[in-house]
Amino acid sequence: MSPISTSSTQTLLTQTVIAEGLRQADFAAAKAFGATVIEEGLDGKVLLRVESVEQVFSLVELLTKREIGSATPNFVRRISPINKSAPTRAWSHNKIGVAAAWAITRGSADVRVAVLDEGVDTAHPSLKAAVVAERDFIGSNGNSATPAGNDAHGTACAGIVLSRDDTYPGIAPNCSLIAARIAMDDGSGNWIFDDFATADAIDWCWRQGAAVLSNSWGGGAPSDAISRAFARARTQGRDGLGAVVAIAAGNFQNPIDFPGNLPGYVTVGASNPDDKRKTRTSSDGENWWGSSYGATMQLLAPGVFIWTTDISGPAGYDPGDFTKTFNGTSSATPAVAGAAALMISANPALSASSIRNLLGTTAKKIQGQTTWTPELGWGRLDVGRAVAAAKVAGEPQAVKPAGKKAKKQAKKAKKKAKKAAKKK
Repeated sequence: MSPISTSSTQTLLTQTVIAEGLRQADFAAAKAFGATVIEEGLDGKVLLRVESVEQVFSLVELLTKREIGSATPNFVRRISPINKSAPTRAWSHNKIGVAAAWAITRGSADVRVAVLDEGVDTAHPSLKAAVVAERDFIGSNGNSATPAGNDAHGTACAGIVLSRDDTYPGIAPNCSLIAARIAMDDGSGNWIFDDFATADAIDWCWRQGAAVLSNSWGGGAPSDAISRAFARARTQGRDGLGAVVAIAAGNFQNPIDFPGNLPGYVTVGASNPDDKRKTRTSSDGENWWGSSYGATMQLLAPGVFIWTTDISGPAGYDPGDFTKTFNGTSSATPAVAGAAALMISANPALSASSIRNLLGTTAKKIQGQTTWTPELGWGRLDVGRAVAAAKVAGEPQAVKPAGKKAKKQAKKAKKKAKKAAKKK
């Protein structure tokens, strides 16, 4: 493997190529080049292997010239997570108005949220009842998304959306969970992702009926295969209404990296208890990370001192079944995913683009903010306002009774029309 480093992510070039939309003649051309098909995925994806890394870009060039759907190198990504928070009191639900949203809906079981991560403890007492589908795309667990060892990140993300515990509740506790394992620990505390597996997991999730896809991962070189899978989810999911795709902005206080830099999705940054953007110098004291920024930023959500589910038992972030130490844009993203799930529960006819827009228009402006900025997006998530706006979106607006001036104008117009009729 050949490494390419970008901030905290190493992108490793493999001897494989992801191709989409190959015809029989294209397969024959690839075979003549020396490539072999080693895996077939959803939506016309295939994984081709060549003899050496040096041949990868030559095969991509060959297939691109043949005008197939897509041809891109299959990268393996090694991503470094950030250190966790110190435990403190719960604050995020009160800040973002969860109680106001719950006065409208706590979610519908028909609304499925996919968490694509390093696995989810789907046997967790507070998550088990929500699980409707799970699958391992990176390991050998088949139809189980169970994480390995202390890989608790995905379980924490799932809990922010769907936990049914009274002390550690999720934002949309009555919705359903699709768990897709797309990453695993490399033995040294980093996560390993494979682009082909990730793209296939995205396609599987929306085809399993996911209304929302929560993606607390990213970094490294862009992948056309992942981009195309996200685009299918956004346009074909929910029978054409589109699945809402929430993506973490990143934790390195630098320009947003792939896939958060893709336009048209819900890219999420982090805020702190003081309702400020999380930076290395913000008042929360976590000086080892800061929320990234850029042109695709949609909004911020709570990203420090988050209470949520942990791997049940001694493994994970802390002993026991829960943690008070989750953080990062990784924790902000599922908060927005949970909000989107409640919005769809309140109004299933809303399109993905409508939900994205409403999340922005209902966000609370950060102190001193007047409009969208690359650092803040449209402001901080307000779940209560977002769900209330979603519930009435698309309804006909009530017509206000005409005032005195309008009545006079109508009367004059009526007289004028009568005179005109007499002249005829």
